[in-house]
Amino acid sequence: MNGGIRVRVSPPLRRRSFLAGAALLFGLAPTGALRAAERLEPDEEALFMPGTARPTGDGRLEIDIHAWVYEPDRRWGLNTAFARYLGLRLNKLSPAARLRFNQRTALFHAESEEGKVFDIDFDGSPARVSSPPSGANGRMDMRIVIDAPHASPSDEWLKFHAVTGPGELLHRFRGQALIVPAEGLSIISDIDDTIKRTQVRDRREMLLNTFARRFEAAPGMAAYYRTLSQTPGTRFHYLSASPIQLYPALADFVRDAGFPTGSMHLRESTSWRTLIPGDQDSRTHKLGIIERLLADFPRRRFMLVGDSGESDPEIYGHVARTYPNRIDSIAIRDVTGEDGGTARYAAAFNGIDPARWQILPADRAPVPAQAAR
Repeated sequence: MNGGIRVRVSPPLRRRSFLAGAALLFGLAPTGALRAAERLEPDEEALFMPGTARPTGDGRLEIDIHAWVYEPDRRWGLNTAFARYLGLRLNKLSPAARLRFNQRTALFHAESEEGKVFDIDFDGSPARVSSPPSGANGRMDMRIVIDAPHASPSDEWLKFHAVTGPGELLHRFRGQALIVPAEGLSIISDIDDTIKRTQVRDRREMLLNTFARRFEAAPGMAAYYRTLSQTPGTRFHYLSASPIQLYPALADFVRDAGFPTGSMHLRESTSWRTLIPGDQDSRTHKLGIIERLLADFPRRRFMLVGDSGESDPEIYGHVARTYPNRIDSIAIRDVTGEDGGTARYAAAFNGIDPARWQILPADRAPVPAQAAR
């Protein structure tokens, strides 16, 4: 504790640090090879993911902060090769389509930066904290407690910004955390094929829908979520195995399509070769985030929303059996043409009250359960 601030650092992956330490151990590198933490350089950037903040009951907030530190790189030759793989000719695209393609692929050229630190200031609060060094994957994750800023009790967001040098405030490195009350309903929602048409089961169509085409909202899902959001204390948490490089485009989509804003939990930065996660990687990521949210908010109720394209029914069924008193309901958007009576759903939701799960139509607006009563 220092000045009312408590910091707990979530350890980032440190592959490079481990390798450097091993090299020292075996006499393969001089001591000077270990680099001390450094401030961000002018050509480096920090991208903040919207995390969560919890009132502690004593007038303070516990905040999760997640950032990716990277150096932009413009290797346009990679774009040409990737476009060719997708059957696109960049010089034949309209200016708007070419700009969209370049914007969505831009962060996949970036290089993650290890050992970078910065200070964080919070809007409406005198608190300033120093970040831990970024890991080998560029990720910085920390959990801190600060005195609650002077704000309205109805505020849903705590905003902050990175300070990268003495007296130098870089407003483009801004972040925010969703303030989640101790009680209420939390809706954990998948993104691809749940709220956004992606066609994950067709790899080429998935890549075209992700990088080349305008994002298309799933029919009726934004209105469905807005109806769910009308109950006071409801919060949304968007969960996806998409890499963090797609966060700017996904955040714009959530806002522009009229979905309620919420925290966002994406996979770590990745390369072109690991752009598409394996089934186990996706499952591990989703289960880890769900279990962390359940642990962070022990008095809240949860609704899980996903789709039938991949393993959401199986993942959510497992969670509901493991935490039977925490999961209020499960909703699965049907993108595979399966009805609720199939063997798949019988296995996925074995032992779960049928009244607690439902299949949402893919071609029209779903009806919230409370509205149907």
